[in-house]
Amino acid sequence: MSSVTPTALGLDETVFPLRERLRAAGVPAPDALFLMATGVGFLPGRLREALEIELGELSGECEPWAGQVLRVGRLGTLTAWFLEDVSGEPLADEPECPWMRALPVWLAAAAGAQVLVHSTAGSALPCADEGRTPIEARSLALLSDHLNFSGATPLLGLGESKLGPLFPDLTQLHHRGLRRSALARAEALGIRACEAVGACTLGPALETPAERRMLARLGADVSVPNLATPLLAAGHAGLATLAVVAITDAGEGSPDVRSVVAAASALQPALEDLLIALLPDLASISAELAREAGA
Repeated sequence: MSSVTPTALGLDETVFPLRERLRAAGVPAPDALFLMATGVGFLPGRLREALEIELGELSGECEPWAGQVLRVGRLGTLTAWFLEDVSGEPLADEPECPWMRALPVWLAAAAGAQVLVHSTAGSALPCADEGRTPIEARSLALLSDHLNFSGATPLLGLGESKLGPLFPDLTQLHHRGLRRSALARAEALGIRACEAVGACTLGPALETPAERRMLARLGADVSVPNLATPLLAAGHAGLATLAVVAITDAGEGSPDVRSVVAAASALQPALEDLLIALLPDLASISAELAREAGA
């Protein structure tokens, strides 16, 4: 299969040919993209009519996505694309185009997706308001909003793109209906979950205690590295988003990286149970958004 070299092209000139190559390979249009920095886990094993496509076969030098496998299939009535989120991975050579780190978000939207479900890990922040209940470690936080402290954006150079507006409206990015459904499903399953505002930081370094206190005072409940890129891309692409953060620690003391990884792994079954329970809501909201887009 022939390939394109994205770094030599613009976003639109990269996305539309890739979409056609996926169609030619028999990949169905998605209702939702599951972009999971926590790993895709066992969810792709539940797919019916499953397909696997290595993105490097379609897109040539497409760092950091070239080695990633896109898993596609049906979950209930939902057509889902699953992909591990490696947008925050350190690279030997940084892509020339900032949008390259979020390419699958635009590709899924151009192919028909209405929803992005993103999962990642993060830390609870100390409560700046003494009247608030602190978020517990080993729980799930569903973002109602975010603050971008990363200093990064994938939207540079997209003034001529037809895939989204020059200044995307992010006020409705975190879909209230999806979040409320997820909270209700989590409660029914006995999974600890809450709403939160996320501070998007620039990994891989963890924050200092002073930085965490600052983020809390500025309105954040959790800190999440490398989350700004997929969220901003989703806003530009017009995808309703459910961002789920696995809270690995309470943000106090000196976090041990091994314990953080262990906590994220321990939360994976709860995350997968929640997403499976949420499938009917995802299908319903995706269909509603598609009807509104076609109206």
